[in-house]
Amino acid sequence: MRGLVIFLVVAGIGGGLFLLQKRTEQKPAVAETSPQSSPSPRQTYEHDWAKHSLDTTHSVIQKIQQQRKDDDLKDAVGRR
Repeated sequence: MRGLVIFLVVAGIGGGLFLLQKRTEQKPAVAETSPQSSPSPRQTYEHDWAKHSLDTTHSVIQKIQQQRKDDDLKDAVGRR
């Protein structure tokens, strides 16, 4: 019985801290949008961060592949 009371107290404190953090986390998120921020092709939403990360990685990979292709063409012309 004593263990159950301790568990409930710890769970209550943890839950309270979690809710407090979530409540204070939401307010600055709205205030962050400013007209001076760097222009981006699209806005990244809270639940869309993984897709944004994958899109960024994919675009970087494409740029590297294109750069390597261009460098190979320049080298091929110089060898002849």
